[in-house]
Parts: sequence; C-alpha cells; structure tokens
Amino acid sequence: MNEKAVSEAIGFVLILGIVISGIGLVTLYGYPVLVKEQSNTDVKNMERAMIVIQNDMKSLCFKNVPYKETSLQVSGGTLEVTNSSSYGGYMNVTTDAGFWIYPFGALTYRSDRSNEVITLENGAVMLRQDGATGSAMLAEPRWFYDNATGTFVIYIMNITTDTLMAKSGMTTVRMSLENATTHPPLLSPAAITVKYETDPSGDYYSTAWENYLTGNSLGMDKTATPNEYTWKISEKPVSKLVIKEYRIKIHDL
Repeated sequence: MNEKAVSEAIGFVLILGIVISGIGLVTLYGYPVLVKEQSNTDVKNMERAMIVIQNDMKSLCFKNVPYKETSLQVSGGTLEVTNSSSYGGYMNVTTDAGFWIYPFGALTYRSDRSNEVITLENGAVMLRQDGATGSAMLAEPRWFYDNATGTFVIYIMNITTDTLMAKSGMTTVRMSLENATTHPPLLSPAAITVKYETDPSGDYYSTAWENYLTGNSLGMDKTATPNEYTWKISEKPVSKLVIKEYRIKIHDL
C-alpha cells in the first residue's frame, strides 16, 4: 500500500470535528429539553406542596388544630406570602340584609425556569401562566350547599403576616389560626350574590373562580356584571346562609 498521502493530523481533525459537532447538537437540542423537564418536575412538586399546605389550613380551620408546620423543598422558583391588607383580592357577598367584604391574602409560587404561577387563595389552589389570561383551579375551597337542610355555607380563609416574606430552597411554612368569625346566620335570604374582586395588579384568577362557582358543585348564575354570580334561589331554596371567616397567620417561611 502507498501511504504517502496519509496524515495523522487529518484524522485527528475529523475526529475532533465529529466530537464537537456531537456536543453542539446535544447542547442545542438536548439541554433545553432537560431544563424543561426539570421545570415541569419543580412545578408538579409545588402543586403537591400547595395542596399539602391547603390541607394544613383546613386542619387549622375545621379540626381545631392551633398550629401547623409544613416542611417543603421550593425548587426552581420562589414561594412568597402576601398579607390580606396589601393583596387586593377579596370576595363581596351581598344579600337582602346587606353586604360584607372579605379580603384574602395569598401564598404564591413563581417559577424561575418557566411561566407557571401557583397561588393558594381563599382555600383554593390555582394555576396560571404569567403574562397570559386564564387560570385553572387545582384544588377547590370548602364551600357547599346542603340539600337536606337548604343551608348554603361560605368559608373565607384570610391569610395574614407581619411582613412580606419570600423563600427558595428548603423552607418550613409555620402558621396558626388567629381567630374564627361566624356571621350571624341569615334565614331564608331573598337573594345571594357573590362577587370576586381581583387584585388591582391584574385579573389573574377570575376564570378559575367562575368555573368553580358556576360548576356542578355550586351551580351559581353569572350576572351581567363582571366576576359576579347569583345563587339559583328558585332551583335551590336557601333556608339559611352561613358565612365563616378564618384568619390564618403565616409566622415564617
């Protein structure tokens, strides 16, 4: 064989080019997929964590548990708490006897790698895309209508804190029940109207609340006024309306 034209440098350059091309393709196509999968995993973990916190709040409100601690891993984003006085969102309940305003407060997770935002507001866990309209309710609050007695019960969970807090990484949500207030039951109200007032910074969760309030579990009617719903008195007569407000304080994250 004649090896006069054979060069080790050419072989080295070809092999090096193949290796660099392979690394480039993996970086170009593979790394974004890995980042997206990690982001999806972080969001799913936070969805489960928020539902755990929701259940702990229910224990504070309905099981006479004075204090709860929830340890969780906040990955790929930030968990923050907003006091009800500065949150802006609230529920306006109106009957023939008057109206009452109940502020919320919220726990919110914002992803650093994607647009997902998860919020625990008034006992409901909701998901939305940052910068886009629309939202979905992952876990419902504990409102209900008792057909046997004609009792309509509205639960309000008011989240308060002494200061704004935000945390990433390992954290422990420490909270307690400050007080519980029961509105004097209204007997045979002529009409019940619920209006969801959004935070002034944006109408983020009206879609999720609309789907819940007008869904099968409650079946309220939407009015001409935005984010306002009325109870179907003719179809579901209400002999008693009960409104209970629970004030939950977040001590630390």
